[in-house]
Formats: sequence, C-alpha cells, structure tokens
Amino acid sequence: MATLKEVAALAGVSQAAVSRFLNNDPRLSLPDSTRQRILDAVNELGYVKKARKNKDPRRIGILHWYSLEQELADPYYLSIRSGIEEYCAREQLQIIRMFKADANIREVFGTIDGLICLGKFSHDEMVEFTSQCPSVVFVDMSSTDPSFTTISFDFEAAMKDVMDRIAEKGHKRVAFVTGTESLKDETEYPDPRLSFFRSYAKQLGFEYEPYLMTGRFSRESGYEMGLKLALTDPLPTCILCASDPIAIGVCAALASHDIRIPNEVSLVGFDDIEDVRYTNPPLSSVRLDSFTMGQYAAVLLKMMLDNPHPLPASIKLPCSFSDRGSLA
Repeated sequence: MATLKEVAALAGVSQAAVSRFLNNDPRLSLPDSTRQRILDAVNELGYVKKARKNKDPRRIGILHWYSLEQELADPYYLSIRSGIEEYCAREQLQIIRMFKADANIREVFGTIDGLICLGKFSHDEMVEFTSQCPSVVFVDMSSTDPSFTTISFDFEAAMKDVMDRIAEKGHKRVAFVTGTESLKDETEYPDPRLSFFRSYAKQLGFEYEPYLMTGRFSRESGYEMGLKLALTDPLPTCILCASDPIAIGVCAALASHDIRIPNEVSLVGFDDIEDVRYTNPPLSSVRLDSFTMGQYAAVLLKMMLDNPHPLPASIKLPCSFSDRGSLA
C-alpha cells in the first residue's frame, strides 16, 4: 500500500502539503498544476487515505466534591481537572461535568460509562457511586477499603521528607499552617497531614504547639494566620504551609511586619504552583504534579472501561521538593 511519503515524493511536494490537500484544508494555497500533480500521484500509486478514528462514544463523568467558585479559587483542583480533560480530549472521550451539590447527579449516572470522583467523599457515597457505575476512580483521596480504585499523593512520605529537611537546617521552633476543606452543607474535612506533623515533630524535637494554625486553603486565610504568627514571641524559625495559597498569604503577612524570609523566618509551601516562583522571595515548595495525577486518573478509568473485569487499585504518587532558597 502506498504511503503519504511516496505520494509527496512523486508529486514533488512536502508530506504536509499532500496531507492538507487531501483533507481539504481551506487555508492551503496551491497552484492548479501542483494540485494536479498530487492527484496524478495519488491515482498512479493507488494511495488510499486512512479513515479517521471514530470518536469514542463512551461518556465520562467528572464529579466535583466542591463548587465551581471553590475550584476557581484553588489552582490545585483546577490542575487535576485540566489533566483529566486533556487526556479525554486526546482520546476523544466525551465528558460530563457534575458537582456534588447538583440535584440530578443520580440521574446522570445512568447516562455515563465511567466516573471520576474528584475530591473528598464519604464511605457511604463511595459505595453508592460504585453500585450505580461500576467503573469509578476516586482522585485525591485514599481508602482502607480495597474494593475502591483510588489515586492520591503520598503525603506521609512528602511530610517526612520536608520535615527532615527542616530539621537538617537546625530549626526547632516550627509552625504548621493548614486548613480544612468544606462543602456548602458545612461538612468539613480536616487535613490528614496535621496528625503526621504532630507525631513526627515530637520525634524530631520540634517546639510546635504554640505555632499550629488551622484556617482555610486560601491566600486570605494564610494572611490572617500569618499575622497571628508574626505576633508570637518568640517567632517560629520555620513555617511549613499545607498549600501554596496559604504560603503566599503568610509571606505577605510577614512582609507587612518587616519580617524577612529566610533571614528571620524560613517559609515552605505545598503544591509548587507557578505563583510561588514570583513571590518575594520565591518560595520553596513540595511539588505535587496535580496535572499528571489527573491524566493518570483518566488513563486508569479508560483501562477499567477496556477491561470487562477490572481489578481495583490503590495508587499513591510520589512528591518532590522544589528548593528556591526560602528554607535556610
């Protein structure tokens, strides 16, 4: 069977020109003589254009546990969704977006082939969703129940790594600034990293109790908690923040009190979003590749759809440390 390359060589034009001509690209400008040469080469070689892959008719639901407004305010979840959607677009999978607060999500379950649940869900909700849609991937959460397919970051290993780095720098007075996540019905989900911090901080000999702060995962909340830390006496020598938006707020609060980073207080974030590269100074942060996690979730779901008897899996993705000098 003739190839596009052979047609282009016989016609004396590029492969791109042949491809655009055969696909009726309206922006392609070719002389009539060149067009005729391509047609003659196609006929002489018996070239047959490959049929375009049909659009995958399967429909994927993305169920968000939070509101659209919360997503817009938090680049972490937005990045995960972008990864999911990029993969689905490449594979030509249809997407239906839903929010946990929507009244008709149970009706939508009957129209989709697979479901990605993004965020935090109760065990009862996980059981319900998997009973209505057998191919379900829960993203950004883990479960002790082996019957669910989950994908999350290895927060425990990430916390141990960054806390070891803090200890190696000689810090003893260490703050941990975190938040709770909540829904419109006021259901709250505390940060699981807080219990690990308390336990491991004791092993490392950190003085931390006066410096524990819990608010929301936002710049505004970070700023408020940073103002409180700026007034503590003595100051913590290092502040570990559970998200970069919190860290950006803390950074601004310290600056408002002329507290220099890292000369007087070291500051570390979590997520490694692009914004922390442009703070003053740029902030070190634990890198969570949330975009790739979204892609992995979509790949995992497609594997489940392609396999008539998929086995549940629990995947934990590694984190890394981006050192920009704010930990000294």
